[in-house]
Formats: sequence, C-alpha cells, structure tokens
Amino acid sequence: MLKRIIHKEWRAALRNRQVLFFGLVVAALLLAASAVGYVSYAGQRAQMAQAQAARRAEWVGQGEKHPHIATHFGTFVFKPKNGLSFFDYGLDAYTGTSVYLEAHYQHEFMFRPAQDYSALIRFGELSGALVLQVLLPLLIIFLCFGAFTQERESGTLRLALSQGVSRRQLAWGKVLAYYGVVLALLVPTLAVALGGAFWLAGLPWTADLATRLALLALSYAGYFFGFVCLCVLVSAWASSSRNALLALLTIWITFSIVVPKTAAALGDNLYTLPSMQAYHQAIDRDVDLGLPGDTTKAGRRARLVRAYLRRYHADSVQQLPLNMEWMASQAGEDYLDRVQTLHRDSLRLVLERQNRLSTYASFLAPYLAVRNLSMALTGTDLSTSLDFQRQASAYRLGFMRQLHHDAAWHSTYGQFYEYHPGAALWASIRDFSYQLPAVESTLRQYRPELLALLLWVVVLPLALHRSTRRFPLT
Repeated sequence: MLKRIIHKEWRAALRNRQVLFFGLVVAALLLAASAVGYVSYAGQRAQMAQAQAARRAEWVGQGEKHPHIATHFGTFVFKPKNGLSFFDYGLDAYTGTSVYLEAHYQHEFMFRPAQDYSALIRFGELSGALVLQVLLPLLIIFLCFGAFTQERESGTLRLALSQGVSRRQLAWGKVLAYYGVVLALLVPTLAVALGGAFWLAGLPWTADLATRLALLALSYAGYFFGFVCLCVLVSAWASSSRNALLALLTIWITFSIVVPKTAAALGDNLYTLPSMQAYHQAIDRDVDLGLPGDTTKAGRRARLVRAYLRRYHADSVQQLPLNMEWMASQAGEDYLDRVQTLHRDSLRLVLERQNRLSTYASFLAPYLAVRNLSMALTGTDLSTSLDFQRQASAYRLGFMRQLHHDAAWHSTYGQFYEYHPGAALWASIRDFSYQLPAVESTLRQYRPELLALLLWVVVLPLALHRSTRRFPLT
C-alpha cells in the first residue's frame, strides 16, 4: 500500500508543470552557481599561486643585506582557496585574502572581495549552498503544500481512507514520495556540479575531503527531510490549500530572513566591536607601557640585558658572544606577538558572543544550523579564518626569530652594515603553507548547530507520526 501511495504521488508531481518548471529552474541555478563559483575559485587559486611564487622569488632574490633590513623587507602570505569553497563562499569575501608580514607591526588582512561589490552583497552571493539553503525549501513548499488539502478539497481523501489506507500510511507515503522527488532532482545535479569541479581542478581525493563531503550530504539531506515533513504536517492540518501555502511561505520567510537578520542585529548591538583605531591604540599602549603587572618597554629591555649579562658572566654587552641589539629586537617581537594574541583573543570573544545568538537561533531556524555547518565543512567560516590568522602570526614570529638570531650570532655589538648574508639565509626560511584544521576539531565548535539539526530531523517526523490520527478529513 505504501508503494502504491508513493507511485501515485510521483505521477502527480510529474504532471504538475509548475512544480516541474520550478524544479528545473532550481537545478539550472544550482548548476550555474556551481559553474560560476568554480570559475571564480579557479581564477583566485591561480592568482594566489602566482602571487605566492612571485613573493617567494622576491624574498629569496632580495640580495645581500642585514637580516634586520630583511625583516622590514618582509613578505606576503596568502590564504589558499579550499577545494569546497566554490560551493559555499561563506565569509571568504569579508575576511581578506592576504597579509603583509614585517618587523614591529602586524598588518590587517587586505584585498577583501566584498569591498569591490555593491550593497547587494548583504543579501548573499549566489552560490550552490545558497540555492540549497534558501531556494530548494521554496521548491519543497510548492511541491508539498497541497499534500492533504487538495485531496480534502477534491473529496479523494475520504475515498482513499475507505479503501483501507491508514492516515499514517498516507502521510508517510507522501513524505517518502516528495523526498524521493527532491533527491531525484538533487543527486544527479550535484553529481555533475561537484564531480565536474573536482575533475577540472584535479583535487586529490583525501580522507578529510571525503569526510567533509559525507557530512555535507548528511546535513543537507536532514535539512530537506525536515522541510518535507513540515510541509506535509502543515498541509494535514490546514483548512485549505491557500492557507497551507500562506503558512509555509510565512515560515520560510521567518526561517530564511527574519530570524537570521534579527539575530545578527541583536548580536551587533549587544556586543559592540571596538573601532580599528581604538584596537591598534590599545595594542600600542600595552607594548609601550607593558601589560598589567609588567614593566615598560625600556624596563623590559634593561631586564633582558641583565639576564644575558648574568648568563655569560659579562660586565657589558660588548663582552657578550652575541649581538645584544638583535636579541632585544626579537624580544620586542615576542612581546608584540603576546600583546597581539591577547587583544586578538579578546576580539574573538566578542565575535563569538555575537555569533552565539545566531547559534541559539538555529534551534528556531534550521537554516542557520545548516548554513553554519556548511561554512564549517567547506572551510569558509569565521573559525577557519581565525585559525589562518593564528598560523600566519606564528609564521611571522618564526621567521623574525630566525633572522634576528642569525644576526645576533654573526655580528658583534655596534655592527650593522658589516654583516650582510645573501640568498642562502633567505632560502632557509621555509615558505608559508596553511594547514586546514581537521574536520573533527572544526565540528567541536558547532555542537549546538549539530544538535539543532538533529532535533529538526527527529522532532518534525515524530510530530507528523503522532498527529496523523487526528488531522481533519474535511
């Protein structure tokens, strides 16, 4: 009986030209968004690789000079494009693509693509993820809103029940039929989009990539299944097809627009970020005057000199076996990194508090849960961006330390221009290579979203299952 119901609903869906047309439009948009995303991804990936190679060549070929001058010559590092970022752009347009690393100062990220866009960027870029998160639920609504109301209005509902079909069988037959239609539309479309992109990009098939793809598929599959159950449930209790459609469209607008925008506005108003000027002024103040409980910049330098004099049993810096000037310079870089880390962590806490409202709102709007999980799995979320900043900062500190220590051990106090190494030293500085966090560590930060999506998948089918005995027949 269940199979008959499924076959009957499939035939009805195929005969509905409006649903069929809208489904083809969604599939075409998904393919177009994936194609445009891949072209943009491939172009940015090639540009970054070319720029990274050019900066590396400039660094190695900078000629003979003092290592400290080389720290001011500096270099650029670039945030690599993740293989799945063509599907979900996430925050990549806002977080910047490169950062300049030099001595005495930690620069902000530059070349944010959103700076070149119009105000329409606030509504989101057309990507494969946006099509699945926003437009496909709209297709599900138009597919399912008349699941029971149309049969009730035409009188076929009582006829079906009189043939021995239970209400529960009828409800689940419709759910499985509509869900099968959605999967029949999505699976081949996504196979073409993702498979074509992976083949063109030549991406290596790794366990991490397979895990991310599997979790993405499960997240979206659960998201769509919950929407199908919601639509059938509303249709079962609505008094007419018109009221069912109106109620479902209201829910869709609430999920996709009202709740996300409200949560973002509340987070911004409740937890205000400091201005860029105030942020940098606080860092400069802590570097000059010292962190709470610490001494000033001059006091820290004097303390460092005394420590080295005691270690080498020397009476003056001229008697030390190393150039104290460059050890002091590196100590300043270490302290700057410490101050920067503290202020960056403070800023991260404010951002986390802002995003926490969005996280809690995902229990009201599953769109937020699947959106955040999608960005996390594609490596385009805020957490991944902050991790890249941490790795870039650690790289900067590492190559500053290597150069300053080389200068300290190959020159004496008071010397500067006398020591000027060449390409061998510059080549010994490893090139920057960003490592994406493991998917397990990423998902630990998104446990509330996972729970919200799990509740969405469990509660709605359970509500539909328990309420089928009581929905009205007229």
